[in-house]
Amino acid sequence: MIRVPKNFDVPQHWHTANETHTIVKGTFIIECEGKRETLGVASFNFVPRKTVHEVWTTADEGALLFITVDGGWDLNWVNGPPKAADLVAGPSSRR
Repeated sequence: MIRVPKNFDVPQHWHTANETHTIVKGTFIIECEGKRETLGVASFNFVPRKTVHEVWTTADEGALLFITVDGGWDLNWVNGPPKAADLVAGPSSRR
């Protein structure tokens, strides 16, 4: 379980393992391969291994996620690790 605060952005990254997200509470937005999905409570998605994706929450609502992986859970940043300021608010053009 991972709690993501409101108005939080996790910049483009990928994982070696396949990853799933099940939304327990709140709203979670994911973009991968040029497609954006807004996921609400009880939504589920699957991100294949090594797929570049970016995720964020809305300005007024965080999210509680149940994440599963089928291997070690690593985090590989596309543009290098983010700075603290990058994690808050995120790219306004994507909201």
